[in-house]
Amino acid sequence: MALWTVLGQASNVAQLVGVDALGLVSMVVQAALAARRHRDACRRLAQHVELVGGLLQELELAELMRREATRRPLEQLSGALRRCYALVTACQNGGGGYLGRLFWGTRMVEELRAAEQEIDMFIRLVPLIALVDTTLDHRAKSTEGVPSVECGCKLFKF
Repeated sequence: MALWTVLGQASNVAQLVGVDALGLVSMVVQAALAARRHRDACRRLAQHVELVGGLLQELELAELMRREATRRPLEQLSGALRRCYALVTACQNGGGGYLGRLFWGTRMVEELRAAEQEIDMFIRLVPLIALVDTTLDHRAKSTEGVPSVECGCKLFKF
């Protein structure tokens, strides 16, 4: 996590707090296209992020954000996308001395791989989120119009 401090994570991530997941997807992809260092790793990460974005476009995000069960993983996804954006924008800078670039270059590749794995986890989670949403919708619709039944029975007292 020391790399995040060096990258200025706080300022990059703080600027993105109000941005939705689809907006973050677009920002990560654009930043990856502008990366000068670690281009291949940044573009590979951007491809994963685009997959998530494609899946998210098929979902009703506003509805998903209303439910606790589906909101929490989507909030975590947004956090992961913010971190991806911070990493990819750090790859846009070409400055620094040779030894610094060598050290941080190796560390950056590791961080980009870790971000790619985190996005992979969300690629696997998005269909599950959609399934939970569908199940909750089905339950809500099946209970609509069904009168609640109250038992008017009294228990026998002995």
